[in-house]
Amino acid sequence: MRMRYLVPGAALCMAMGVGPAPATQLGDAAPALQVARWVKGKPVDLKAGRGKQVFVIEFWATWCPPCRKAIPHLSEIQKKYKDKGVVVVGITEEEPDVVQPFVKEAGDNMAYTIAVDRDGAMDKAYMEAFGIDGIPHAFIVDREGRIAWHGHPETGMDKALEEITAGKYDLEAAKREDKARRLGNEYFDLLAKADEARTEKEKKEILKKAGDVGAEVVKQAGRNAELLNGFAWTILTAPRLKVRDLDLALKAAKAAYEASEGRSADIADTYARALFDNGRKDEAVRYQRKAVELCKDEKMRSGLKKTLERYEKEAKATEKQ
Repeated sequence: MRMRYLVPGAALCMAMGVGPAPATQLGDAAPALQVARWVKGKPVDLKAGRGKQVFVIEFWATWCPPCRKAIPHLSEIQKKYKDKGVVVVGITEEEPDVVQPFVKEAGDNMAYTIAVDRDGAMDKAYMEAFGIDGIPHAFIVDREGRIAWHGHPETGMDKALEEITAGKYDLEAAKREDKARRLGNEYFDLLAKADEARTEKEKKEILKKAGDVGAEVVKQAGRNAELLNGFAWTILTAPRLKVRDLDLALKAAKAAYEASEGRSADIADTYARALFDNGRKDEAVRYQRKAVELCKDEKMRSGLKKTLERYEKEAKATEKQ
């Protein structure tokens, strides 16, 4: 699955305006929960749970379809990890008289603690601090009381939670990857600013800075294949981009392919696209064939085959020239 930048996915509902620039990072102490009302479950005290419990703090709303879709998964997480000291808390900014009927109707299908934010304090302490403007979004607080992970509750949270509860989580690597995500967003913000530059000189300066930031994304992402793949794919395909750094996209795509050990059809497809757009058509054909071979989904495989046919046709035309 490609990680997208700038283009909101179907998994996110826009819940509020863009917050201030990110100020908090992974590894920082988790802010105390400031709750107006505990709608379901007992009050949760992060400080009291330090050294014993792991907390999953998820931001959601009753009106958000992706949030409702994530409820069964969060309930499953709570049941699965209850004996390992995991406590799941759902936080919403809605009024109690809206939340309570919803939670009551959900019954045992919503088998975790639910709370109402106090005047947006939790939203500011977590969501805005991390520059997040879409829900559902979850944060994992480890036994040391640190924010160890954040993201969509159905994308990567299970793996992180398993490692955190087992004491095998690499927080330093997670911090680098989170930094890479933020830099990725900064990179595309800079490209947007370059489009609005008043002079050619100003545009060149912004694009140079963007290039430096983009290189840092690849460096900080390390061996996070999904992150690298998403970064490369967005550079290559995002409709709104007027400037595409194809060399940077190729570096990110190659790093993603190597990190995945050549086992992902999705990532091989991105790498082939990067090669093709850089004029290396014969190599693009080779890796697109690899993508087709790896793909198990028939519908996706059909699309990859069509892309392969286009690459083969273009490669042959180039040879004739």
